[in-house]
Amino acid sequence: MLAGILQSGVGAYQLGLGVKNLAYDRQWACPARLPCPVVSVGNLTVGGAGKTACTAWVAEQLRGWGKRVGILSRGYGGSIPTPAVLMQRDGRLWLNGRPAQGIAGLPDEPQLLAVAVPGAPVLIGARREQTGRHAIEQHQAEVLVLDDGFQHRRLHRDCDLVLVQARMPLGGWPLLPRGPMREPLASLRRADAVILTKADQSLPVLGALEERVRAINPRAVIAAAVHEPVALVDAVSGAETPPDQAAQLRVHLLSSIGDPEGFEHTLQRLGATVLSHESYPDHHPYTAEEWRRLAGAGDGDGWVTTEKDLVRLGPLVKAEPPRRGRVWAVRVRMRMVSGEQVLHDRLARVFAR
Repeated sequence: MLAGILQSGVGAYQLGLGVKNLAYDRQWACPARLPCPVVSVGNLTVGGAGKTACTAWVAEQLRGWGKRVGILSRGYGGSIPTPAVLMQRDGRLWLNGRPAQGIAGLPDEPQLLAVAVPGAPVLIGARREQTGRHAIEQHQAEVLVLDDGFQHRRLHRDCDLVLVQARMPLGGWPLLPRGPMREPLASLRRADAVILTKADQSLPVLGALEERVRAINPRAVIAAAVHEPVALVDAVSGAETPPDQAAQLRVHLLSSIGDPEGFEHTLQRLGATVLSHESYPDHHPYTAEEWRRLAGAGDGDGWVTTEKDLVRLGPLVKAEPPRRGRVWAVRVRMRMVSGEQVLHDRLARVFAR
């Protein structure tokens, strides 16, 4: 019965998606254009492809070319009034020009982006054409990076960069609500560039997946990337240690992300002994009661979580450290392993319009 309900939901979702895409493809609906280039980073699935790390990578590439960058985020999971502006400056996080420490309801991904790209404004709001204009007028942005923007077709973009997780089946997973796919693989025809992410987790099928992408969209440039750990961050002190120190640890994992299996795989590759994994839905709002239960349980050396989870867990951990051991977060960065030059060339073309 449940399968039938989900399948009927897939039909309704697919119909709505098809009508929307047809309207933009046939130019019955016209996206808003902003007076500076827009680069969109998105994917086909609900979480798990590594968009936040990729958005930070793109923003840093553009800043390396001397461009003033603004990042546009919907701010999913937050409860602050929008539009809003987050920025890290002088080692502190600022919200709308005021210190952000202690403010409840800040969404996690914009915070990560502000920290990863210090000095770049991260503008939060569902109306990305509105926040984009604010970035241009108030922060003199010369190029905008649209985080999680592949399905946000209301805003014109000069480069559609789409992430495909390397573990994705060649035919794709089922569509929402039965599966995690926002759009079928055929939607890659709209992409200007495709990055196969977490390539190290699926090396045997990487070549076949690249061929599948090329068959769908021969004009897109294709690159491959890994999301590699760069540090273990102590949740209380903020001190960083090399990620290979995880090989000495026996730990429990805690996550609420789109790809918990990938997170567990990362710790295993670092050599950590994983005792258990408490996994919650993406953007889960941890409560003091939940953390109190976890902090009082378990053995080993403590807990390891993701940097995204630490944004929500950090205040709880500092208020009530675990009875045994410590809490660390894994800091990751995206690194290209193939196709970096062709991707650079495609990004550079946005300034030749």
